[in-house]
Amino acid sequence: MNKNLYSVIGLMSGTSCDGLDIAHCIFSKIKNEWQYELINFESINYSKQMRKKLIQCSKLDSLSLKKLDNELGEFFSNSLMNFINHNKISADLISSHGHTVFHDIKLQLTHQIGNPLIIYKNNKIPVVYNFRELDVLFSGQGAPLVPYGERELFRDYDYCLNIGGIANISSLDINNFYGYDICPANIILNYYARKLNYDFDKNGELSSEGIFKKSLFEKLNDLNYYKEKYPKSLDLLYIEKKYFPHLEKYQPKDVLKTFIEHLSYQINNSINKSNSKVLLTGGGVFNNEILKKINKYNKLDINYIVGNKKLIIFKEAIIFGYLGLLRYLNKKNVESSVTGAKTSTSSGLIVDNKFI
Repeated sequence: MNKNLYSVIGLMSGTSCDGLDIAHCIFSKIKNEWQYELINFESINYSKQMRKKLIQCSKLDSLSLKKLDNELGEFFSNSLMNFINHNKISADLISSHGHTVFHDIKLQLTHQIGNPLIIYKNNKIPVVYNFRELDVLFSGQGAPLVPYGERELFRDYDYCLNIGGIANISSLDINNFYGYDICPANIILNYYARKLNYDFDKNGELSSEGIFKKSLFEKLNDLNYYKEKYPKSLDLLYIEKKYFPHLEKYQPKDVLKTFIEHLSYQINNSINKSNSKVLLTGGGVFNNEILKKINKYNKLDINYIVGNKKLIIFKEAIIFGYLGLLRYLNKKNVESSVTGAKTSTSSGLIVDNKFI
C-alpha cells in the first residue's frame, strides 16, 4: 500500500466491557496533513455472558483465557464480516485494538485478546494489532495511545477528553504535547449501576438519588495517583486495588453520586489553561450528571464542547484505525513524550498475505 487514500476499519473494545465499536474511515493525506471521513459505523453489544467473561477475564487460567481469546476473535471476525457485507465495503486494512486483559507496567506486561489471526483468516484483509506491547518493552506506559491520533485528526482543539472506562486527556499543543489517564470513570460507575440491576446509570438518574459523601470524596482525591506526574496510566488491577476498597462500605447510589463529583473535580484539575477548547467524547458524556458537575468545577472558563453522537461513540475506533494505518505504512504512531518510553515507535504487529 503506497497511495494517498486508504479505506480502513478500526475495531475497539474498551474497559467498560459494553461491546465492540466498528468504524470504517477513509483516510487521505492532503498537503502533508491527514484527514479522515467516517463512512460507516456500528456498535455491537456483548451478550450478558460475554460481558461477564470479559469483566472476569484477568482471573482466568491460561487455557480458559486462550479459549476466550479465540471466542472473542470469532465474535470480532463475524461482526466485521457482517459489517463489511452489509455496507459493501472494500477495505485496505483492519486495525484491531483487542480487549485488554491486564496491563502491568511494573512487570512490563500488557495483553489484549480477540485473536487477530482469526480475523485475518476469515476476512482475508490485513490486520494490525498489539499496539501497546512494544512501547511497554521500551519502558513506556503503553497508554494512552490515542493522543497521537488526536493531535493529527482533531487539531482544532486545545485538549481532547475521553470519558470511557477510564477518563483520559490529551494536550494537543505542539509545544506541550502530552496525554495521560486522569482517573477511573465508567469502570466504577457501571460496576455500581450493575449492583442496582442496571447496565449503566442512564442520564445520571441513579446518582442524582444518592447522597454526597464528603469523607469519601476527600479520600479519593488524596490517592497517591493524583500526586504523580505524567506520563502515567491506570489499569484495572490498580483500580481494583486502590479505588474499590474505599467504596465498599457505601451504598451504590451514594458511590455514584460521590464518584461523579470526584471524576469531575479531577477532570478540571487536569486542565491548567484558561479559555481552552476541549473536545468531550466517550460514553460518560451521555451522563447528564457528569456534564453538570464538570461545569460546577470549571474555574478557568474552559469551553467544553461535546462531540456529535458519532464522534462520542466512535472516536477511539477511528483513532485506532488511523494508528493501524500508520503502522502499516511503517510510520511513527506512538509518541514517547506521552508514554514515557525510551523512544517513539511504529507500534503494532501485522498479519497479511505477505506473512502467510
